Amino acid sequence: MGGRTIAALLMLASPSVAVAQDATADDGAAMKALEADVPQQSWYPGGYYDIRIAAEAQVAEFPRPASDLPATPEQSYNLVACDVERPGGETSDPLLERYGYVALETARLQAELRRMHYPASIYAEPLLAFERESIARAEDRETNGDPYTSLAEALEAARAGAKAPLPPVFEYRDCTPPPMAAPSRPRLGAVRSPPAPGVKFRTEPPAGQLWMISAFAFKVCVRKQPDPWDRFACKWNEVETGVTRNISGRFVYQVRWPDGTVRKGTREIAPGGNATPVTFKKVGS
Repeated sequence: MGGRTIAALLMLASPSVAVAQDATADDGAAMKALEADVPQQSWYPGGYYDIRIAAEAQVAEFPRPASDLPATPEQSYNLVACDVERPGGETSDPLLERYGYVALETARLQAELRRMHYPASIYAEPLLAFERESIARAEDRETNGDPYTSLAEALEAARAGAKAPLPPVFEYRDCTPPPMAAPSRPRLGAVRSPPAPGVKFRTEPPAGQLWMISAFAFKVCVRKQPDPWDRFACKWNEVETGVTRNISGRFVYQVRWPDGTVRKGTREIAPGGNATPVTFKKVGS
């Protein structure tokens, strides 16, 4: 199915709950091209490189808004962002659960440093050190200190000798609003939002079987499997309709009705404050 996108033919019950989109192309050519920019390192653990490339594609497709970054070189930049994707309980892939956040954070930091016009000569080596130390932490091995602290110190030291002015960087690790007496308040993007309310799903007509996987996990599966729509090989999650789930983010879905009709696509799940379920409606035959 290379090069194609699958139309999202499902209707929404409430625009405030979710937004339908075209499915991500299940062609790995674009991610393959990213390998030139993200070479494999000798110290990468087995299976990590596919996750790292998928993270690069995920961050490129869904960057943080410009409002979360400094508008001028005089404004500072917090390396820590609390409103970012954290693969965890929704995945049954142990490698993705262990290394997914490391890969996403490395890709995010590289992309945002570039957006702030940091040259590779300043950030490349410190970011590789950050990634290596973060992998060690994910494996519960001893490290040489906090990766974010080390990265901030290395970038600040290198920034002092830069030819052009660059935003100062710091790391503020507490993902809650600081007290008023704090010497510097974190940027909005570094404050974690309160938990979103749960959301229910339904199919119309009933009796449809619904499977979902995060958009990031789908990208990883594009890298690892010949058919990312294979629910068993890619460990898709079957979603029970009518049951409240604490779920939000970007998801790829497939729905199968009793007559064999299958619909595929992506959705941004952003639970609202009402009880209206997200509805997947069968369209056509």
